[in-house]
Amino acid sequence: MTNSTLLRFSAVGLVAGALFLSLGDLLRRTVDSSSGSSPTAIAASVHDHPGVWLAAGILSALAPVFFIPGVCALVATTRGRGSRVVAVGGSLAVLGLVASVGHAVAYYAPFALYGRAGTDTATIKALDDASESYPMLVALIIAFIVGITIGMITLLVGLRRARRVPVWAPVAAVVFAVAGSSGGVAMGMLGIAAALAAFLPAARALVVPTTGGASAPSVRDMDSTSV
Repeated sequence: MTNSTLLRFSAVGLVAGALFLSLGDLLRRTVDSSSGSSPTAIAASVHDHPGVWLAAGILSALAPVFFIPGVCALVATTRGRGSRVVAVGGSLAVLGLVASVGHAVAYYAPFALYGRAGTDTATIKALDDASESYPMLVALIIAFIVGITIGMITLLVGLRRARRVPVWAPVAAVVFAVAGSSGGVAMGMLGIAAALAAFLPAARALVVPTTGGASAPSVRDMDSTSV
């Protein structure tokens, strides 16, 4: 498989991963429409909408499979100005995406199982309270939040410094992060639009000539030039 083909697959994966992640979040919001919902209320809503909840969880867990190769390709093909910022942002983003798989399983599965097991309200609340202080879950949540917010924004800022994306791309990454941390279906729809605005230009940078007229760099055609 040629480098050009690998870059095309990576570009498609970048867009698909961003869409899967944001679409999964939107579907979640249609079931859990309020950021202040109690665990028992979420469990009851999930029981009423099991298919939508399952689809949201699957999309969220699959997103990194597509997203990570695209992020790695951006890091590998960014040279010179902005390359170090891209490397830092890409590393944090990959960390967040890996953590997001564990986060998806830890979040979506229990609420689906509560209803199937007929778990009472007191038990649901006790389990939810206990999960908030369990070290592994806390570490996953922190890595997920840092990677998906700070990591993605830093990545796009670096790509802008390298003149690989337009000026609105890092702004869209900020909107993407803000939408992800806000409640409501409307913010979920905004998150999808922001994801496309941020990562479509980034994907394009992998497969078309740069703004300076040079062809897109090969994965192996790298140097150690500083920012």
